[in-house]
Amino acid sequence: MTRKDIIDTERKTPAEGARTFLLMVCAEFSVAMIFYLFFTTLYASWGAHLDLWVCWSFLAIALVATTLQLVFFTPLVIKRMPYPLRIAAFGVCLYAVLSAVAVLMGWFPVESPGSWALFTTTFLVTLAIATAAASHRMRQEERTLNEGLSKYHNDGK
Repeated sequence: MTRKDIIDTERKTPAEGARTFLLMVCAEFSVAMIFYLFFTTLYASWGAHLDLWVCWSFLAIALVATTLQLVFFTPLVIKRMPYPLRIAAFGVCLYAVLSAVAVLMGWFPVESPGSWALFTTTFLVTLAIATAAASHRMRQEERTLNEGLSKYHNDGK
């Protein structure tokens, strides 16, 4: 017996399949990079170690950014907070982490105000684009869910 009002989790749209594929590629790439960094760090010459530390810093930033996303954008730690405040708090925390790593790793000449201006502008533009994309996706998902709920209510009458 097949019911049409039950969501079939086994069927995936091409977009869902592509998303799953990309997530798997990213995960596998990340694991491969961690192994590469570990073994290259063990066996590389001292001059290469400096470049490797930049790569390790990218991994650390990815871990911190993911943790900050869990803190600010899931109800695990913060139960009720308006979305704009979540974005602002996330942005401030991530900017602080990125700035500290930039100084420690020498990503750019930290004594140059122009470098800081470019770094800050790049961060803010990237945060704005990511926020706009996430907001757009959330609105699309909300619209789809509301349409499905409306259809469910109309079919049930």
